[in-house]
Amino acid sequence: MDTLSKILTAPRISDAKFTRLEASAPWGIMSPGERAAKFVHVLSGSAVLTTPERPGTTTLESGDVFILLDEAAYRIFDDERSILIDCVDVERGRVGDRINLGGGGPTTTFISGSFQIERIDRDSALDVLPRFLHLRQSDGRTAGFASVLNMLAVETGAPGLGSDAAISRLFELLFIHALRAYVEDGESPKRGWLAAMSDLRLKPVIEAIHADPARNWTVDSLARIAGMSRSAFAVRFRSVIEQTPLEYLTSWRVRCAATLLFKTSAPISEIARKVGYGSDAAFNKAFKRVTGHTPAMFKKASSVAHRGKPHPR
Repeated sequence: MDTLSKILTAPRISDAKFTRLEASAPWGIMSPGERAAKFVHVLSGSAVLTTPERPGTTTLESGDVFILLDEAAYRIFDDERSILIDCVDVERGRVGDRINLGGGGPTTTFISGSFQIERIDRDSALDVLPRFLHLRQSDGRTAGFASVLNMLAVETGAPGLGSDAAISRLFELLFIHALRAYVEDGESPKRGWLAAMSDLRLKPVIEAIHADPARNWTVDSLARIAGMSRSAFAVRFRSVIEQTPLEYLTSWRVRCAATLLFKTSAPISEIARKVGYGSDAAFNKAFKRVTGHTPAMFKKASSVAHRGKPHPR
């Protein structure tokens, strides 16, 4: 399994929502941001988007997708002179999964969706991404990406039996395809493990850690995989990933352990051994340092969340 697949395997997603928005000119929406991953696909028409993190404006055309991550504020409108309405007030116009907005002029149609991702998954995937991604129709689409967008348009345009479940899963697929497009874009700056995957020396090291986190890795053994001296490797790893090699190893082990705690009924001591810890005490200490919870607390909270109650943040 490749590195991106390992990181995105069965992310714990909750509070999935979707909306089909018909915005007729003049119209404008502003949002202070929400703690969720938000996707918007422009089905038809055009719009202008601004965010505090990006200078100037971004023009959105039919077929474009943009992604806002983790409390990113934004404003979207048809014209700079249009009055902006707070997203809370826009929500009051919702009828089922649809919202109609604006003054009756030319219409722009959006499909938008949002969902929460558990912190341990968010740390692995979202924290290495910019808070705003713009994927243009003009940049081309893989067949898979185009198929997901087409299915979303069909499901939200004429909902049928099981549409809510289908749309939630399609947004998960859209997220993966969007990440893939970003990873494969050689011009976009990368950080964290994404930056390492573009580094010929560090890529095999990340792949080795992800393939066998339980192995007794040392800085020396990882440096040998990179074909570098111990000191040069340690400096390069930290400068690219912003963690030491052993800090990264610990964070990945804890990520793997959290997945096992959530998905299986295996005893905590067994999970500790599977991810490379020889004692429960060492595992508990590492897990709490990374997540803020002991493995037992995390397992209990995950069980509660799985039954439909909120997971502690």
